[in-house]
Amino acid sequence: MFLKKILTTVIIFVSLIGILSCQKKTITEPDTDSLTETGIITDAEDNSYNTVKIGDQWWMAENLKSKITSDGTNVSGVYIYNNDENFLNEYGRLYTWEAAQKPFIEGWHLPSEAEWAILARTLGSDVAVKLKVGGSSGFEAKFGGYRTYTGQYVEMGSWGGFWTSTVYTSDHSYIRYLFSFNNNFPDHEGCGNIGGNSVRLIKD
Repeated sequence: MFLKKILTTVIIFVSLIGILSCQKKTITEPDTDSLTETGIITDAEDNSYNTVKIGDQWWMAENLKSKITSDGTNVSGVYIYNNDENFLNEYGRLYTWEAAQKPFIEGWHLPSEAEWAILARTLGSDVAVKLKVGGSSGFEAKFGGYRTYTGQYVEMGSWGGFWTSTVYTSDHSYIRYLFSFNNNFPDHEGCGNIGGNSVRLIKD
């Protein structure tokens, strides 16, 4: 009788081990958003900018604010919305195409249309959503508005136009637009070189 009780206990114990060993284990996947690489760069005026790595590219995560190049040269064709310095910190400055190509931060340059295309392919679907403030890319695109050819300031809070270094025609160049009122992200649009748009630099 005693032997039978011991045997029964052993059987129950072995069964419990078997049941426990067959239970499904929960694997916690890493939070990919927390793995985003970020950094900080500084221009010649001591403005600092957050940066973010998207795929293999490093981008500024804020609009450019500087009107002085990395070698201390003052640049013409640089404006601020409504000439109001209160907009500088959040929206940065607006640049003509010629001004936008100046070397504002050593090791960083105005991205080409092809480099913007790589960014779009890296993000895949819902590109505009991912690029806007709060989007998963960390790009944090701002709607800094536009300076017209006649010097008027329009559309702050509604659209953000970002220059590329790529020529469209003799007096127009490609630009990437983002809008607050839709999630379209066109391949490119041509914009007159004397217009004022925002700038995001990319690492060399």
